[in-house]
Amino acid sequence: MTRSDRTRSTARLEPARVTALDDIDFTRIVRPGDTVLWTQGAGEPLPLIERLLAQRHAIGGFDVMFGGAGFTDVVRPEHADAISFTGLGAVGCQRALCRAGVMEVLPIHLSELSRLITSGTLRIDVVLAQVSEGPGGELSLSAAGGCAAAAVSGARTVIAEVNEQAPWTFSRHTFDAGLIDLAVRTSRPLVEIPGRPPSTVDSAIAAQVAGLVSHGATLQLGIGAVPAAVAGLLTGHRDLGLHSGVIGDAVVDLIESGAVTNTAKPMDRGVSVTGGLLGTRRLFDFAHRNEGLRVDPVDHTHAPDVLRRLPRFTAINSALEVDLSGQVSAEVAGSAYVGTIGGQVDFVRGALASPGGRSIIALPSRTTSGKTRIVPRLSSGIVTTARADADAIVTEYGVAELRGTSISERVRRMVRIAHPDDRESLNRLAYDQVAGVRKG
Repeated sequence: MTRSDRTRSTARLEPARVTALDDIDFTRIVRPGDTVLWTQGAGEPLPLIERLLAQRHAIGGFDVMFGGAGFTDVVRPEHADAISFTGLGAVGCQRALCRAGVMEVLPIHLSELSRLITSGTLRIDVVLAQVSEGPGGELSLSAAGGCAAAAVSGARTVIAEVNEQAPWTFSRHTFDAGLIDLAVRTSRPLVEIPGRPPSTVDSAIAAQVAGLVSHGATLQLGIGAVPAAVAGLLTGHRDLGLHSGVIGDAVVDLIESGAVTNTAKPMDRGVSVTGGLLGTRRLFDFAHRNEGLRVDPVDHTHAPDVLRRLPRFTAINSALEVDLSGQVSAEVAGSAYVGTIGGQVDFVRGALASPGGRSIIALPSRTTSGKTRIVPRLSSGIVTTARADADAIVTEYGVAELRGTSISERVRRMVRIAHPDDRESLNRLAYDQVAGVRKG
């Protein structure tokens, strides 16, 4: 069925479009040279993906584009015998694809993704989506907003997994059931991404970060031990807002503590906004039909015009390395792609444009093997966030306030938050770097 066949908008899924999983023949749906995209994170439609991969040789060569991160091992490097992979970075299962050299990386900001898809610059032919069905038959994209709405609107074919166990979530995007060509009904648990307990270093970093968050701030928190620990330290704050690319279980306690009210936001007032749910059943149950939480598409969660209007927007992000002038690397370690641009620059610049906003880059002073992460020069040479966008850099040893400071002053402040055993060598190496900048 082509897009021209889907002419009638409807809130309900028509019974004639529902079929059994075993009856879906991807050789009649995906053409050689097509690009397939599916909802990501906890929203992966795993039964559909597994069936697609099983039929890959019969289809012929086609492409898969990841519009986010996956957290299962359902897609593996050996599938590159018939599929070309493209993605935004080495996050989750895509790290193995990058390590094996079978995935091309798209170095783009998440805020651009929907526009690149709707303009046709990134062509999506077939979309696989996990959706949830409400009691009245209305559909939601459940745990994953992302770029699915943009991809669905222009794709030739859309196939949905209607998962009975997926949370039904509110969104500014109303999912049109009339755009679905085929659907299968399932009842299975979503992919869970449990957090790990924070280490001593994580807790020390979180304490430094929490000290930078003001009452009434609108938070962007990712997932991981440090964001979770930060959330745990903010339960005594007042009138916080939440506007984040993804959220994990830790925000449930933060919201239920009463610290998050979203009353200071000029838009989405009273509503926490995220682009995806990456957690456990606790988070999914919390989000289910919760009018105080919205799972929105990336063209809202990462839009510059939205972020700059959020008062005291406080973006908390991580890094692999930060150099002494404030340049941030979040993508490549040495020669290996292990991270992503993602929404970091979107959120950093949104925070800098926000009245009273803060951009915080938080990282341990050393790797687990003892190598310094505060460096004279980025080891990969690849800059994710420019030094002109540097604000606060945080390690377990303190905060380096870099906004509005000279390079030589930045060097002094960055050295102070490095591991004590690395400071002497960094000072020695810094002299040549700063002198070189001055001579240039």
